[in-house]
Amino acid sequence: MLLGALLIAASAAASGTPAVAAPQPSASIPLTVVGGDGQVSAAWTAVQGATGYTVHWGAGSKTNRTVATRGTSVRLSTVTNRRTYSVRVTAIGRPAASARRATRPVPYVPTSLTSVSAKPAGPDRIRVTWTGGSQARSVKVLAGADSMTEAHHFSTGWLPAAVRSTVLTVPSRLRKVLGAGTGNVVFVKVAMTNSLHPSRRDGYHFSLAGRYRLTPSGTWSLAGMARAPGASSRLSVATWNVQSVTASAQDAPQNRWANRLPKVVANIEAHTPDVIGLQELTTARIEPACLNPRGRLDCVEQYQTLQSALAAAKVPYVNARTDGNAWVYAHPDSYVDSNLFYNPARLAVEASGFVSPRDLVGRSWPSGQPNEAGMWARFRTLSSTGSARSFYAVSIHLPAGDHGALRAAEAAAIARAMDTRARQKDGTKLPIVVVGDFNGNGARESDAGSLRLLADGYIDAAATSDRTNLNFSTANQTNGRGGIDADYPAVLTPHPYPTSRIDYVMLKNSPYPRSYRNLVPRSGTMFDSRYQGSDHNMQLAVVGIGDPVR
Repeated sequence: MLLGALLIAASAAASGTPAVAAPQPSASIPLTVVGGDGQVSAAWTAVQGATGYTVHWGAGSKTNRTVATRGTSVRLSTVTNRRTYSVRVTAIGRPAASARRATRPVPYVPTSLTSVSAKPAGPDRIRVTWTGGSQARSVKVLAGADSMTEAHHFSTGWLPAAVRSTVLTVPSRLRKVLGAGTGNVVFVKVAMTNSLHPSRRDGYHFSLAGRYRLTPSGTWSLAGMARAPGASSRLSVATWNVQSVTASAQDAPQNRWANRLPKVVANIEAHTPDVIGLQELTTARIEPACLNPRGRLDCVEQYQTLQSALAAAKVPYVNARTDGNAWVYAHPDSYVDSNLFYNPARLAVEASGFVSPRDLVGRSWPSGQPNEAGMWARFRTLSSTGSARSFYAVSIHLPAGDHGALRAAEAAAIARAMDTRARQKDGTKLPIVVVGDFNGNGARESDAGSLRLLADGYIDAAATSDRTNLNFSTANQTNGRGGIDADYPAVLTPHPYPTSRIDYVMLKNSPYPRSYRNLVPRSGTMFDSRYQGSDHNMQLAVVGIGDPVR
């Protein structure tokens, strides 16, 4: 028999007739089946090139019934509880088939899902996969802006319980809160139910009576990122609320400005941003009793002390405006709160000025509300950053406390003002970088200043996968316990999941974030007192500054 086969093959080779290839084994299709109350569901991985699938199923080990579908999941409802059923799947148009899988439909509470993961799947999209879970009819994915997925939430519909992966698309109504470019994470949970009639909103909580079970809180992803950097100059941008001299005047002595000033300098020297916006670096006098008559400017103010210290630092820094006190004399009931410092080896100032929130917002500005002025500057990158490019930067501090509507109005007014400045005579627009303490969490608060900027076309520089310390707030009061006072905890206490932010770096006309760091000063499990110069953490983003856009 073997000799005959060899002679036939040799004869075919000699005559030029091609030998018939042995049939190739079919590709294996991964298949999951789950038995629920009066139902068996099946789901499988798509086969490239297949025009559809045939589901073969039946009682016991038989698979003598068929269902044709173009999808990758089915529900089989003509079944009897506690009886075993078998399922296998074959691809139409491709040599691929699954192994036979068996399950039993039962009317019980679903078993636990064992894991869930979420990863970006393109702009505004997240791929969610999970394992485990049985004794269910349906499964759905829940998503939202907090770990419980109950704020700004959305979900898939109820899917067959055997499904183990799906792609979430952030709905258009939430894309300025959770979409690509926002920097806000999307928390996800997976819910299973064995209910015969689950409602559309069911599944946010475990229910024994309703036969619902969920995965734990904490899984999250970004909904895609901003686009990859194009032709641009690499720039490191920081923002830091350094706490005003008056705000810390009653703190423990080591936390007052004179003792924090060297720590602020040390922290800036340690990270050497090209440009840094500093909030609560005010025109308040270091000696409150020192009174300057108009025209005399010899009383030392808080911003001047840091201005002098940074000028003598290892990497000298320059303030984009050094006349904050003079500006205050020309604007009664105002003070300068925010400054812009830059490394003159990396940047040059082409123009600069102050931002008066009261002037920008106009008549709706509340009487008695402090006019905390910010600072803007037009910078030009120098040869050390690549091609010379111009851009605008502004440092702001939005109102604290119960002033959400005012924060939103001020952010919108600043956006309009910067749009006007960035527009050039030829119709092109220069890149804009807005940094500051926004005093609002854009993931949960509908009137947050960051949302107003996002609506105006900004993106969040934190919208990058290269991002650290998400589980620490940007303000330290919520991060620790112990220490001398609440603003300066000694012990690091991370949040279990990514948490809220109130300090931001926002980009417009140049959407190129590369990396983002919440610079928590840490030494093991403790705050590093050498750099803990404020009740906030410095935020540091590496971004690309591109050419003007149309």
